Amino acid sequence: MQCNNSKGTDFHHSIRDILTHVALHGQYHRGQINQLLRAADLEPINVDFITFRR
Repeated sequence: MQCNNSKGTDFHHSIRDILTHVALHGQYHRGQINQLLRAADLEPINVDFITFRR
């Protein structure tokens, strides 16, 4: 898949690479949320995908 960034630079990525990025990027932000909760002395939340599917 042909893509370009905000500066107009062209890139080529496979669909597999894009989907992997989407999955991992979301997990990264869920980890950030739990880090902020811990810093506020709050209980981290369960961020496992399967929990939300149940």
